[in-house]
Amino acid sequence: MKKLTCRDLGGPCAMELTGDSFKEIGKKSYDHVMEQINKGDQVHKAAALKMRDASQEEQRSMMAEYEKKFNEAPKI
Repeated sequence: MKKLTCRDLGGPCAMELTGDSFKEIGKKSYDHVMEQINKGDQVHKAAALKMRDASQEEQRSMMAEYEKKFNEAPKI
């Protein structure tokens, strides 16, 4: 199991997300961001819009960076 924060994945906060795979942490990150947006959090909404509005190449680059962070994170 590994741990990353919302901020590690392009978000604005220090919420810790754990998982055994990058895909699992990515799902938890998505769920966390959507929950915050549904509560009216404009900072999380801005982060989500930044990802949504990025070009496909920019999105691939961001995802590669986030996956690298996952791969480099120590096991907990």
